[in-house]
Amino acid sequence: MSNLKTIFSFEFMEMIKKKTVTISTLIITIVLFGVTFVPRILNSELDTDNIPKDLLGQALIISEDPVLLKDLQLIFEEYDDIDFTSSNKDIETLVSSEYERVFVVDATGYTVTVKDMTTPTLSDMFESVYEPYRTNLNLLEVGIDPETVSWAMSDGLERHVVILDDSLQKNIAFSFVMLFGLYILILMYGQSVATSVAREKDSRTMELLITSTKADELILGKVLAAGLVGILQIATLFLGLLSGYLINKSVYPTFIIEMIQTSLQWDVVLIYIIFSILGYLLYLFIFASLGSLVSKVEDVAGAVTPVTFLFVFAYIIANIGTSSPNAGIVKISSYIPFVSLFTTPIRYALTDVTIWEIGISIGLMMVVSYLIMKLSIYIYRQGSLNYGNKMSLIKLLKGKYTTE
Repeated sequence: MSNLKTIFSFEFMEMIKKKTVTISTLIITIVLFGVTFVPRILNSELDTDNIPKDLLGQALIISEDPVLLKDLQLIFEEYDDIDFTSSNKDIETLVSSEYERVFVVDATGYTVTVKDMTTPTLSDMFESVYEPYRTNLNLLEVGIDPETVSWAMSDGLERHVVILDDSLQKNIAFSFVMLFGLYILILMYGQSVATSVAREKDSRTMELLITSTKADELILGKVLAAGLVGILQIATLFLGLLSGYLINKSVYPTFIIEMIQTSLQWDVVLIYIIFSILGYLLYLFIFASLGSLVSKVEDVAGAVTPVTFLFVFAYIIANIGTSSPNAGIVKISSYIPFVSLFTTPIRYALTDVTIWEIGISIGLMMVVSYLIMKLSIYIYRQGSLNYGNKMSLIKLLKGKYTTE
């Protein structure tokens, strides 16, 4: 047990000291923390009391019709940097020296003048404000009340939507976050464990370690250390996200706050934690086994390819589960440990799953994790006797290991 503690401490500190782990955790935490400020930024940009409405840039609106000019001043009064005049002389000089664009407006339409092709006319912005005025003016000229037309064009329907149970939609968001986070975590630290084992074998460090320490202590120490580092990394990211959320909660829309509060149900979170930890350890033991099969670090990528494909397949099935939690393939996969780490929590969050289904799924995952752990220990022990060659898993299981 003392050796296990020593190995665990050593492997844990080695991983923590890696700059890639520290820097990536710091960057992602800062990004997540910054994301929580998006609603605050959007709210400030939409605050018309603090930010001027620079609709047309530095513009001049000219009209020789005094009534029209007065109306133009009224409809554009809330926008900044717009001047008005009744004189249309020296337009070219005005555009070249004082204004970015000049609009000359009369009863039939308007003309916009800009310095060159690089200056946008912003005609669409001008028309978005001016056109409703012209429409109302035309209606009044023919004796039609604009408000009556506006009422007639609306369907008059009052629309109300009542959702008796919206927890499904809210749990889907939480399921996607957990699914993607676990996917990245396993791929990243699984590869790290496999590479660590292969590097020891490549440098013949394994030969020295296996003579002074038991194989099970070595494997357990590596897997548990990688597991804890991954969990601490996720915890750090979560704290960054939570801190930003608490700071900016007051400016969040009500539906976002309700979605977060509804998603974080203690039973759903507990199920996700249990299956995430068991599945995380299961795949780490698988990656450790595959790392023991090769004798060179550069062969790790090829060795872990099959389990990577299996893991991607599990991820795809889980994505199906988020939209169809009661699909046959999703239900069946809930009892397959390599996939159930994703699908069982998703089914529990999105549909009705009995306690005995959860119990069977957890039991199967624990049994398979234990068997994979014993297999990885066996492969690690046998790998210490086989250097310079890639081992055959099938022949190894038959008690014969050979080169390929």
